[in-house]
Amino acid sequence: MFFSKSIKNNPNRYIALKSKGNPQKISQYKKAYLRIKNLDIINEDKYLEVHGNLNDLDYILHYLYYGITDSLEIQQSYISDVFNLDFYKNTYNCDNPILDFVLEGFFNNNNINVLDNNYINSLEEPIFDQYFSNERKKVAEIVSNSYYIRDKRTLIPYIQRDTPIDMDRIRVGVFTNDPFENLAPCPYIRIHALFSELSKSEKYTFFMYGMDSFVMMDIDNILRCKLFDVVVVQRILPFLDVLREKCKKYDIKLVYETDDDLLGVEENSPSYEYVTRVSKSIEDFIDASDVITVSTPTLASKFDENKTVIIPNYYVNSVFDIKKDIKTEGRLKLGYYGTLTHSKDLFLIKDVILKLKEKHDFDFEVIGGFNAEDNVDGDWFKAIELPPNNMDFEKFMPWLSKAVDWDIAVVPLENSSFNQCKSELKFIELAVLAIPGVYSDMCVYNTVVKDGVNGFLASNDSEWVEKIEKLILNKDLRENIRQNALKVISSDYNVEDRVSLWDDILSNLG
Repeated sequence: MFFSKSIKNNPNRYIALKSKGNPQKISQYKKAYLRIKNLDIINEDKYLEVHGNLNDLDYILHYLYYGITDSLEIQQSYISDVFNLDFYKNTYNCDNPILDFVLEGFFNNNNINVLDNNYINSLEEPIFDQYFSNERKKVAEIVSNSYYIRDKRTLIPYIQRDTPIDMDRIRVGVFTNDPFENLAPCPYIRIHALFSELSKSEKYTFFMYGMDSFVMMDIDNILRCKLFDVVVVQRILPFLDVLREKCKKYDIKLVYETDDDLLGVEENSPSYEYVTRVSKSIEDFIDASDVITVSTPTLASKFDENKTVIIPNYYVNSVFDIKKDIKTEGRLKLGYYGTLTHSKDLFLIKDVILKLKEKHDFDFEVIGGFNAEDNVDGDWFKAIELPPNNMDFEKFMPWLSKAVDWDIAVVPLENSSFNQCKSELKFIELAVLAIPGVYSDMCVYNTVVKDGVNGFLASNDSEWVEKIEKLILNKDLRENIRQNALKVISSDYNVEDRVSLWDDILSNLG
């Protein structure tokens, strides 16, 4: 259909003619044209780079009738950067994101990208200007009135600000290489549970950055000013050097937090290659840190004693309750649970279990423990299938409490320099699960386990057999050990003491 130049530049006439007088189509396309124009959502120069000479046709009209059939990848090259077409299409299940947004999505409060927090509140102003102006205001409002922030829609624009938000609280940026969705045990216990509790004091605002935030951040453009008073880093980050340099530039205090001797990872560890590759960055960050926090005295001995603080692990009472429904009858069960990196530990007691089975009738259940490549024959244990998202500490521990009805737990641990730095977390968890345990006689456990009182310690096969057998044969002993272990946890492993330690550290640094 041929149109004159005057019609091609007159949206109302062009739309009427293209719509063949259909009132509904005319109304829709007029609204779409005007809103796209007011939002300035299409860059005319970039559009012309894709479509060349439009033969005098207005570029927005061209888009509505022709450009809209471009692939989303091509459209994104000329659509405003703040509008993520793939995100919008996948989130709201529509074929034409721009058309859907200006005609319906805006009125449904649809977001235009993964970080959008309803920043677009008008169809009459440029979308780019609106987005960043409203983002800035809303982020400032949220930060000013919050004490614990996990939402990426606030975290990411905040860390890329070029001016700080002043407040009368200590601003603490927290970075862990685990995602803050479905938190794994280490960041949950060592960071999240403590800082979320400490935030209730209203002395601090915690900004919690995890791997799920890192992938969305422009790392080179973070921390362009003093946005935090203190930065806490757990274990390893992919941008340790950048963070350290920015903190030094803006006089931000540094805390390095770890519950493992990462610089002492052994060659047979799955983490060895990666840790070795980034070890210089870890060392530099540790050297630059004002405080180092660790979980045990043995681990503390690896660092500068003048700036190392021991924050022991504890019972996370917000995640699972002390188990009260103790099994009193039924088939005897022994058990073990652990991550898939601990297959060597389990092999330490294979012969022990087989020897005990010659004299006693029991099941030995294993949760986790073995990797698929371990090629383990299953005649000496029964594998319990792990639940979905089994690294989610908040879900795994309640599941574990319901899944196990063990009479005895075994906690073997290979005697290595790396393992000697680990904490007594299994003792804490087993006490809460009301299961008496037999533990490897190492500094990890022998500083808290009193042999025959609140658990048993074993250092060789004959001791493992002897100690487990005592528990198999004596139900009253099992109950006494269970009760004594729980007393230790109740008196020495409460969260409040650990929160207080962090309060001292951060208040002194801030």
